[in-house]
Amino acid sequence: MDIHQVLISALNKRNLFHSEADFQHHFAWEIHKAVDESTDIRLEFPLSKVGSNRWEYCDVLVRGTSTIGIELKYKTKKFSTKIGDELFELKQQGAQDLGRYDFLKDISRLESWCERHTISKGYAILLTNDSSYWSIPSRFDTVDSAFRLHREFVQGELSWAASASKGTIRGRETNLVLENRYSLTWFDTPRLGFRYLLVEIER
Repeated sequence: MDIHQVLISALNKRNLFHSEADFQHHFAWEIHKAVDESTDIRLEFPLSKVGSNRWEYCDVLVRGTSTIGIELKYKTKKFSTKIGDELFELKQQGAQDLGRYDFLKDISRLESWCERHTISKGYAILLTNDSSYWSIPSRFDTVDSAFRLHREFVQGELSWAASASKGTIRGRETNLVLENRYSLTWFDTPRLGFRYLLVEIER
């Protein structure tokens, strides 16, 4: 199964969603249509524990001849439109520095699951209409400069700048370590100014 082609098919049919859960469900259903009946597709599946009692959940787990883990992010700026009789009112989510960190943490988590043979392959996907995720910044000395997603690739240990306040990074203090080098290629969707990143993770 070519996950990228499944995603393209899903976004050709629909690329505007009310929420991340809405996107997750639509994409999982598109995967369901692309595989045979023996393949098991699960949402929010617990795969590993952090510490003694907190589970880490995989957004979409596909279990067939191999096991594929998929992590999804849906980041929006304020936007309102009506398609048919359905009204979409997207929120201004902001906090792009945290959104970048969380996407790269998804890659790190998928790497660890691959390394432990919990999954065979992983995919991290970010869908957004917020151009600050893919645009070259006007300043390069921001507290989240290591996590910027406009670059050609990402690799190695990534950390907040020393000037980052404790309030800004609360709950996200841990440096991220990416063992492999990942290309960051942005793709356009058919309409409404959305773009997406898709990163493939293997052992």
